[in-house]
Amino acid sequence: MTTFLSSRNFTPRSSDEQQSLSNALDAILKNDYQGNFFALLGMYQRILADNHQRQRWPEIHKKLDTLFKCGTAEVISGPMIGIPVSIRDSDYFKEAAQLLGKNRSLMANIEWMATAWNATYADTGLWMGKTFEPVSRDTVAKKTANDAKTMSGYDPATVRIGRNFFREPPDPNALQAIGLPALTQLWKLKDRPMRPDTTGFDCELRAENLAKEKAIPYSKTGGYFLCNMGTSVVPEMNGKKVYQLNYRWPGLGPVYPMTRLIDEIVRIDDGIYLGQLVFATHHYSLGAFTLPDGHALSIGDSYPYHSMIDNIKRIFPVGWMDDGDPYGYQNNGFFLMVDPAFAKAFYADDAFPQLRPRAGEIGYNELGYAQAAVISSEPEAAKTATAGVQNWPEITDWTEGWKKDAALNRKFTTFILEESPKGAEDGDVTQLRQDGESILQMLQRISAEISAQSNPQDNLKYFEKLNRLFRRGVAPVVENGLFQGHGERGYNVRADSRETADWYGETTRTTGFDYYHGATLNLHCGFAETFCPDTDAKPGDDQLFPGRLAGLALGGSTPNVLNLVWHSIGKYIFPWAGKSYEKISGRKLSMLLDESGDLAERYPERVHQLKTHIASAPHYALVEKNKAHYWDAEGVYAQHLKSGAWDRGMSDEDKAFWENEAAQHWVDGSNIQDKRLVAADALMRIADMNYRVPDASLQAVSESGPSPFARQGYIFLGVDDRESILPMNNGSGKKKKVFQFHYRFPMIGGPVPIGFCLDEIVEIADGLYLGQLIYSTALDKPFHSSVDPAEYRYQLFGYFLLLDDAWQYHRLAIGLDTLN
Repeated sequence: MTTFLSSRNFTPRSSDEQQSLSNALDAILKNDYQGNFFALLGMYQRILADNHQRQRWPEIHKKLDTLFKCGTAEVISGPMIGIPVSIRDSDYFKEAAQLLGKNRSLMANIEWMATAWNATYADTGLWMGKTFEPVSRDTVAKKTANDAKTMSGYDPATVRIGRNFFREPPDPNALQAIGLPALTQLWKLKDRPMRPDTTGFDCELRAENLAKEKAIPYSKTGGYFLCNMGTSVVPEMNGKKVYQLNYRWPGLGPVYPMTRLIDEIVRIDDGIYLGQLVFATHHYSLGAFTLPDGHALSIGDSYPYHSMIDNIKRIFPVGWMDDGDPYGYQNNGFFLMVDPAFAKAFYADDAFPQLRPRAGEIGYNELGYAQAAVISSEPEAAKTATAGVQNWPEITDWTEGWKKDAALNRKFTTFILEESPKGAEDGDVTQLRQDGESILQMLQRISAEISAQSNPQDNLKYFEKLNRLFRRGVAPVVENGLFQGHGERGYNVRADSRETADWYGETTRTTGFDYYHGATLNLHCGFAETFCPDTDAKPGDDQLFPGRLAGLALGGSTPNVLNLVWHSIGKYIFPWAGKSYEKISGRKLSMLLDESGDLAERYPERVHQLKTHIASAPHYALVEKNKAHYWDAEGVYAQHLKSGAWDRGMSDEDKAFWENEAAQHWVDGSNIQDKRLVAADALMRIADMNYRVPDASLQAVSESGPSPFARQGYIFLGVDDRESILPMNNGSGKKKKVFQFHYRFPMIGGPVPIGFCLDEIVEIADGLYLGQLIYSTALDKPFHSSVDPAEYRYQLFGYFLLLDDAWQYHRLAIGLDTLN
């Protein structure tokens, strides 16, 4: 139990008040305190930061008031981590309210400052603490204009000069983004000092204090104060001893509201300090401006305030009684400060995890967060990280060992099929699997057969087994915005990101995240079908460069150069690892499918990205063609975009349409890459405007599986319930239903050749998807959704697989399209 909290630390007006305070402290320690003040104060802060719990605010403020009254005053030295616990309005009608038997007036009970703070900065870590440095007598004299009372109390053992720490909020929205830059200008903040010899500070920068600051993630510092032991200026504190911080001295250069501010601090436990914000309600300055002659003119009353009586006292200093304080000081909230030695406990999940150092900030490496699993200690994230983990500890041999597990045996040998659009022509594809063989092993065998046949002579007829299997597969669907297969679970993982990000001026969070590992089966030069639709004929070598060169070298045949290059070189160079899906908002979907003529006016920042990323030039060309009304017909979704973009006039009816589309049919998708791509980060950011580092919590999800991913990019829109665009997939009277990946709409962006791509997948077994790599071969025909897909001469360029974790373990063991 703490030795710093006692009702004896407060001088009451009566014995009843003393007993009431003692009872209140005992109630807190018995009912709220569970052996951890960090958790207790974290709970209080969460209540006070929640505008929906405002009915509990008076109760929590009273408890904090009790803790402050019972705390111990002591000198503070060095840096302290900090967080605001509450903000309160000044009560300018307090005396009138007390006459009516109330603690606060109705006006003050609106608590508009707290409400606004909670809606903007409450959990951002904008303010991250303070530091308390030694200060010379001369500096104190200069800052206080040699104030007699202050100088008489100067003691180098207790007097400090201090400054505040400030940090950029994570993924700030439009309002939060102006916070730190505005403070930097208004309060003349400086960059964080890294060395003791850094100039521009009115204190002694000690190496040991700078070392302690490494537990505090901040970037700017300023907002100076002088501090010393003293008695509280708040009347209700009855002269309680506190460590007092005064910002008001003009020599410190305070900017409103610091021109009103006094902080008071007490210790309540080992390394834990509770502070109260105290603001003057009378006789304060709103700031100062400098006259042409160099003199500073205060707007309002300068500090210290001198009334006419005060001036008489200064002339005749003998015989006067010391009057009460004229400033009308009031408690305006509480803050918490913690010794950096307790940083890990302070940043713990049950305390203040929102302040934890983020990757790239000072403190992230120093406190060991970089070495530890990013979310291993966070309950909700831990659940996310293990959501997709399949634990089969008894299986040590994934080549054959799966046969001993009944569930895996069923999963690996059972097809998910529907009738082919070509009917009986495609036959019974289940006969393709041999006894003792998994479906994946079957695909590996078929892939090898295709390579053996097509490598010397590239012809789509060698792909017929995969063609038949694709036509029998079942298209996955979207349910409530989630990618959903037809197997036992229908997904690999279900995860929500802990981090937030900005999408075109709106703070978002990844929800419904799912991902699948990727493998390439066989590639094919789809231009062959464009130049020579007859599958039994052979296209001319002059039509298939570089096939012509290879054909000359091999005696006239046209080899499968793409397949040869991929399996011999490509898979070692291109680190494609699969695809990820997540929920998409109606707002984002409406933007990415927009083909309006005024895209640059609707989405200026996005269009600027397209224009400045050279690799996205084909997508930007579509923006220009839409502006020039290149196509006669409207796009498929034009009717629901005519009222305007989502943020620029879209009707409620159209917004409802897009929300429904997003929930019923679409997902936001990315291709994922493994760690081999990290070395090429700079190049990839130039090549792909959508290239990004995944959220740390989502990366942690993949870390728990067989093949972690490191980057995301080449974004697409996934959509269900679509008819295949390849004639080979359709029958005479029936179209094949597939799940499509769209890369071609102008606002999606991405490098060549991804802008010519439109993939399709079906599920052929639980968690195993067969995909067709499809490209337009009409390279001179710009994309627009109103154009008949046949005009783009889409052709099959190969087959790929998407696999859940269980299939991936099996795939790695059998070596299907791996680096082994």
